[in-house]
Amino acid sequence: MSIKKMAFVFIGSLALVGFSVIPTLAQSGTGDEINTVNSQTAVDCPDEHFIDVQADPNNSAYADPELNVYCTESTVVVESNGIPNFEFVSTTPNGLQAQNYTWEIPLEPVVAAQTSDIPLLGTIGFTVNGLPIFGPNEAPTHGYGDPYLDGLLDYCNGHTAQQGMYHYHARPDCLFEDMEGNPYLVIGYAFDGFPILAPYICDDAGCNTVSEVQSSWQRTNDVRNAWEAHEYVAGSGDLDQCNGTYLTDGSYAYFATDTFPYFLGCYTGEVSGNTGNGGAPQDGQQQGNPQGTAPQDTAGQGQTNAAAPQGGPDLSAAAAQLGVSEEALRNALGAPPPDLAAAAQALGVSEDALRQALGVPAGGGPNGGGPPRGGRP
Repeated sequence: MSIKKMAFVFIGSLALVGFSVIPTLAQSGTGDEINTVNSQTAVDCPDEHFIDVQADPNNSAYADPELNVYCTESTVVVESNGIPNFEFVSTTPNGLQAQNYTWEIPLEPVVAAQTSDIPLLGTIGFTVNGLPIFGPNEAPTHGYGDPYLDGLLDYCNGHTAQQGMYHYHARPDCLFEDMEGNPYLVIGYAFDGFPILAPYICDDAGCNTVSEVQSSWQRTNDVRNAWEAHEYVAGSGDLDQCNGTYLTDGSYAYFATDTFPYFLGCYTGEVSGNTGNGGAPQDGQQQGNPQGTAPQDTAGQGQTNAAAPQGGPDLSAAAAQLGVSEEALRNALGAPPPDLAAAAQALGVSEDALRQALGVPAGGGPNGGGPPRGGRP
């Protein structure tokens, strides 16, 4: 096991994760109040895990951040306007804009019979300050590269997509002043409902020392595409293929590791409910491959519909990239074959942006190609 050790003084009982027993930890962060990880029963609403977001004085040009979290009988509902509660520093040409997110995840997550792919593009979960989490790769225009390694992210490991959608690709270390060495710190949730934790666990019942867990994905190829560059190597780290593990109480959690895939490699749990723009994988969405292999690039191989290649493009992810709803995108595209110029005008985006989001090459018409299918690009 490649685990980094560090001394850590822990006050409280052994941390047990998920919606089961979790000890109280002293935390501090970028909000007026940081909700500590309190003891939870199996059905307690985890709203106290979320940050009381406050406007950063350096963000006066933008709307104030808004975050509302509550629970129904079976779900956790998160409403957010997508504005960071820390200083926004632009690293892309896309200006920051307020969004209208409503995410709904299971209150009691269930491990699925088999793992499922995270979307290749779009949201896979959210952080405790109400901002989207994307996977470890960029869009096709950047060769599906690793935005963290390529230096495309800001100091909090996020940036804005088209339509001003701020999102993370790697662990948001700016959220907490004491994240390092803080075991079982909840920093977000995946769309299957399982928590995403900072990468630290207790070594013993008294938590006298803490270990940093390591991803089992290894960089095996020197190529630009993030998924082709990495391979899951069982036993090479501490976590499973989805970048999580079972804890001592039998609960499951993902860990936000220092290295690829940073948050999730796949979903361990069942994804259900309303996951909003760019959310849970749907039939025909552009998704990854749980075996960590790359798909064959079918772009330009004579698909019969530019906006609907074999299996269909990932409209949910495309909508998320464009900053519009999936319904609006479907309505704009209309019946096949679509008029992409008219659709772009109806959506208020450029035709090039629409083509990029759909994976349709410039100049591609009814016989043009579509995005890669069948696994990770």
